[in-house]
Amino acid sequence: MSSDQAVAGRASAEGTSRFAQRFERLPGHFRRPDRLWLSSLGMGTRGGDPGGADDLGYRSSALHALELGCNVFDTAPFYRHQTSERALGAALLRGFGQGLARRDEVFVVSKCGYLSLDLDHPLAARGARPYLLETYIESGLLDPADLVDGAHAITPAFVRDQIRRSRHNLGLETLDLYCLEEPEVQLLEWGPTEFRVRLARAFEALEQAVADGEIGAYGISSWSGLLLPHTELGHLSLVDLFDVALEVGGPDHHLRAVILPYGPALPEALAAEAQFGPEMRTGAALEALKDTGTAVLACAPLARGRALGRLPAPVARRLGEDLTDAQRCLQFARSSAGVDCALVGMRRPEHAAE
Repeated sequence: MSSDQAVAGRASAEGTSRFAQRFERLPGHFRRPDRLWLSSLGMGTRGGDPGGADDLGYRSSALHALELGCNVFDTAPFYRHQTSERALGAALLRGFGQGLARRDEVFVVSKCGYLSLDLDHPLAARGARPYLLETYIESGLLDPADLVDGAHAITPAFVRDQIRRSRHNLGLETLDLYCLEEPEVQLLEWGPTEFRVRLARAFEALEQAVADGEIGAYGISSWSGLLLPHTELGHLSLVDLFDVALEVGGPDHHLRAVILPYGPALPEALAAEAQFGPEMRTGAALEALKDTGTAVLACAPLARGRALGRLPAPVARRLGEDLTDAQRCLQFARSSAGVDCALVGMRRPEHAAE
């Protein structure tokens, strides 16, 4: 979608409150970590094959999710080679046109970190390598030395390029939240001192994107870094992350959200003493984030399907005997103190209904 066709606006306090009020039959479903009202269940778009039937499934699911009271949507350009963003963007545009929601009622999250292939590009027909080389290396966008494992980067130029790409794919002028995906990959490669320098540069690019109206806020999406003890390599310190944000953006910085795995099969966010909290006492990541005004989104509440059919009987009974395992996992995540929204893949409309 060209920039002149992009949908203007972003999620607002008034808009998200308006959306929540239409679903008063769902008490406790909406949370307000800061100014915005977010549904406690959000739609993820990670799984599946690029294009085809899964595109159609995601489009239908997004519309159904809006109808059922979901206003949080999570995606990334490296999900299904950019087709997840495009499918979600098409669905939201249709939903806005049908009156299911307005732009200011919906909270859209994307992220960057990993290189993304574009199957619509002619070079992609020759394979991933020619496309990635021309797009990211030969173009001068990235120095090969800045790539970790040949696939991960957080340089300012790359961050701004990915924001532009995501806005184009989604057809939105402004993305509500843009996250750095798994920055612990960079930490493991460069070590704490150099990583802090590189993170600060990425945050500067993100703060500029906020100032330019391209994103509303930014965050960190981490699979393991926030859950590892501070004595282990790859540990991401929340204190350090917010220190860097303060250095770069001052007291009004826009580091406003964290995405991390959490569910009955992945309880570390609440069980592992991985972070320093108030008075520098060690505690769980969710405890350290409590009362900070930071939106916390739990990903992989179903442990990417591994938890289904494997919940211990006492746990299943406690979460609800009349629920499916998927519903139990979601209820566990969304009802835990400190979690504002549980993100779950909804590749089919029946997933949204469940």
